Amino acid sequence: MLREFLEGYLARLEEKLKELEPLISSSQINIERRSLNRLVLKGTIIFIDGSSLHFLEYVLEEDNRLLRVSYRFHYTKQNNSLVFRYDNAPHHPELPTFPHHKHMAGNKVVSSSEKNLVDVLDEIREIISRKQ
Repeated sequence: MLREFLEGYLARLEEKLKELEPLISSSQINIERRSLNRLVLKGTIIFIDGSSLHFLEYVLEEDNRLLRVSYRFHYTKQNNSLVFRYDNAPHHPELPTFPHHKHMAGNKVVSSSEKNLVDVLDEIREIISRKQ
């Protein structure tokens, strides 16, 4: 059995995916449980406007909190052009939120707080809702 914080995160994610069902065309989500306190989420979600999210999130429960060891949330338009990508790869040390950052279209990189899949799905919902 996964520990309390990991279970809570997965429950929030499941709830968010159900809430966004009308906006999702298809999804492939793999939850790889590495141990009682570690898991990897990876997959692809295709939305009704043809945009897609490719993601990888490595989460660890430690000292009664969740740590995102690494994450990548890559969101593209239907034509595969970048809308945004959040990650915590250790580049861009010039940013005050290092290693957390957001890549935008036009090779722009900006500061960002740490993100999780639920946060990113909320942002995508806002983007798609503005189009409708």
